[in-house]
Amino acid sequence: MPLIRVSHAASFNQAEKDKIMRDVTVAYAAASGCDATKVWVILEQVEKTDWATGGASIASRAAPNLEG
Repeated sequence: MPLIRVSHAASFNQAEKDKIMRDVTVAYAAASGCDATKVWVILEQVEKTDWATGGASIASRAAPNLEG
């Protein structure tokens, strides 16, 4: 059984998460020929303060720069 893990910093409501999981499942099944009922999908919502790139959190990058 394939397991697909999707990590993201956005906050989605349940309907949006359901659509993402459904669409990822359908796409993988179509691309691989795998039975869609055998595809597992895990969505991980990560707080923007807990996700960094280049040493700075996404939250700090989105904050307005007050140092003119």
